[in-house]
Amino acid sequence: MTDVTEPHPIATAHATGGRSSLVRRLTGVTALVTMLFVLSGCLQLNAQMSVRKDDTVSGRILIAADQPAQAAALERLGTPSGLEQKVRITPYSADGFTGREIYFTQLTFAEMDTLSLAVDIEGARPYSMSFRRSGDTVSFSGSVDLSGLPADRAESATTRVDLTFPNRISETNGTIGTGNSVSWTPAPGSITRMQASSSYPDPAARGFAVWMIVGIGAALLVSIGTVLAARTSRARSDRLSR
Repeated sequence: MTDVTEPHPIATAHATGGRSSLVRRLTGVTALVTMLFVLSGCLQLNAQMSVRKDDTVSGRILIAADQPAQAAALERLGTPSGLEQKVRITPYSADGFTGREIYFTQLTFAEMDTLSLAVDIEGARPYSMSFRRSGDTVSFSGSVDLSGLPADRAESATTRVDLTFPNRISETNGTIGTGNSVSWTPAPGSITRMQASSSYPDPAARGFAVWMIVGIGAALLVSIGTVLAARTSRARSDRLSR
């Protein structure tokens, strides 16, 4: 007789838990999950982003490293599927650093999530960024993980994130600059969490309001036309009856 070995309940639980954990991780990325970026060398990470009144984001992200392993991983970065018309990735090499420059134009907030997911270095993501709208308020949140980079390498690590909103910044943990801009300078040996918010009209609501006005205007024109046509017809009938 052949013995049938039942799956060990603990192993099954671990497998189920592993799948649940994976789902949570994948779901959480859009809500900004910080990933560990282990570096044996130095890093350049700079981002400049500008939010427009139509809730789209344009800008540039530079990410480069001075170690061959990380540089080779960066060379494999590709444009996310479906964003070929809005995202351009070019090689970068300067001062011993090799990496990629990512240029993007008028990405929706959902497309920004997709782009953030695309920057993967050996299974880790050095940063995460996300935009969300709630009513008239647009919120930015993100993180830059430099916990794998020794704190004593601050002089050799260049990291900065700049963000501009179409209206004044109402709340942030960054440094407010000129106009409607804010910036963060992440430090090696730590995880820097970023948040900022600004309020301006929802373009979807504005578009609906415009169509409402157009619709009301069209209805008024039809009504006026109907009244004028009726008066003209009545006046013509009166002349004929005389």
